[in-house]
Amino acid sequence: MNRNILRRGATGALLFCSLAASVAHTAHAEYPDHPVTVVVAFAPGGMTDIVARLLSAELGKRFKQTFVVENKPGAAGQVGTELVARQKNDGYTLLVSATGHVIGPAVNDKVRYDPVKDFAPIGILARAPNLVVVNAGLPVKTIPEFLAWGKSQPGVPYGSAGFGGSTHLGGEWLKKITGVPMEHVPYKGASPATNAVVSGELKVAVQDAMSVAPFIKSGQLRPIGVASAERSKLFPDLPTFAESGAPGLDVYTWLGFYAPAGTDPAIVAKLNQATNDIMNSPEMVARLAGQNSEPLGPMTPEQVTAFVTGETAKWRNVVKTTGVKVE
Repeated sequence: MNRNILRRGATGALLFCSLAASVAHTAHAEYPDHPVTVVVAFAPGGMTDIVARLLSAELGKRFKQTFVVENKPGAAGQVGTELVARQKNDGYTLLVSATGHVIGPAVNDKVRYDPVKDFAPIGILARAPNLVVVNAGLPVKTIPEFLAWGKSQPGVPYGSAGFGGSTHLGGEWLKKITGVPMEHVPYKGASPATNAVVSGELKVAVQDAMSVAPFIKSGQLRPIGVASAERSKLFPDLPTFAESGAPGLDVYTWLGFYAPAGTDPAIVAKLNQATNDIMNSPEMVARLAGQNSEPLGPMTPEQVTAFVTGETAKWRNVVKTTGVKVE
C-alpha cells in the first residue's frame, strides 16, 4: 500500500513538474502577452529618450504588443534605475539608461543598486561622442580660445544631464586636465541642460552629440571640441580635446537596455535577439548616424555584462582621479 502511495506521489510530482515546465514554455513563447513598460531614466527630448522611443516602436511592431515609454528622470538616471531594480522580474518593466548607470554607484555610496548584479542585460543600444558646446554669442570658436577664456574666468558654470553622468564627469575630467575652473550645474536630462545654453542661462555645456546636433546645425550652439578620444563622424573637422591640450580625455555617452535581475533567460534572449536585429538594421544605423550616434554592434547578454563591467571599472578610476563624490 505504501509503495502504491509512493508511486502515485512520484507520478503526481512528475506530472506537476511536466505541467509547470509546459506552462513556463508557453508563457515564454507568448511573451509579451500584455503591454511592456520601458522606463527611461532621463527627461524627454535627449539621446536616451529618443533612442528608447525608436527602439520601443520597433519592438512593438515585432512583438505585436505595446511598449510604453515612461520617463523617470532625476539624479543622472539613478531615480529611474533604482525604480526598475525593485520591479518584478517578469520582463514587463524594462530600463533604458545611459553611462550614469555605472557612474552613479561610484560617486554616491548611497545609491541603492549594483549596475551589474541587479540587472539582466539585454543590449547596448548606441553611443555618441560628448561635445563641449557654448552659446553662439560667446566669442570663442576654438579649443585654445576656450581654454584661454575659461582660465580667465573666476568660474565656468557648465550644464550636464545630471550629477554622476558622463556629461558631468566629462566636465570634471576636463577641469582636472586643463585647469579651467569648471563649475557643475546639473539638470534632469540632456534636453533641459542643452536648452539652458541655447537660452543663455548658461554659456557652456558638456553634452552628447545627438542631443546638441540640431542646435549646432541651427546656429544656436557652437561646438568647441570633442570630449571623446575620436573625432565625430558628423563633425569630422571638429578637433578633440585630447589632441588640443587635454590628453587622455575620452568621454562618450552610451545607452544600455536592461531587465531586473532574475528575469527568465528565455525572455532576455528573446529581447536581446530583437534588440540586436533592430538596432543594427540598415534603417536604424542610418537614423542613428543622422543624429550623430552609432550602434556598437550585436552583443550577447554575456558580452553586454562584460562591457558594463569594464565601463564600471573605467569610471571608478575617473571618479578617483577627479575626486567627485556625494558627501
